[in-house]
Amino acid sequence: MAHSLAHIASLLKVREDDQSGDGIESVINRVESFLAEGKLAEAADALEGGVRGSQAEEVIVIGDWVKQARNRAITEQALSLLQSYATSISIS
Repeated sequence: MAHSLAHIASLLKVREDDQSGDGIESVINRVESFLAEGKLAEAADALEGGVRGSQAEEVIVIGDWVKQARNRAITEQALSLLQSYATSISIS
């Protein structure tokens, strides 16, 4: 995921540390922060929302990355639920 995000950032040729603005630099930094915290769904939402209405929205890599991030987040959530269920029935 992080490699794909780096690729997207290189396509957009931007880099800044400010996360407070609406520019693509801020979007990329917010996405990176969410990834660092393990928040894949939030990272996908931030990227999708951040590029909406811009030329970056047309970059196919972004849509693919968002889908993969959301699928991974769903998979991790399902795995967590299964692990919790397995733990609860083994204790019973």
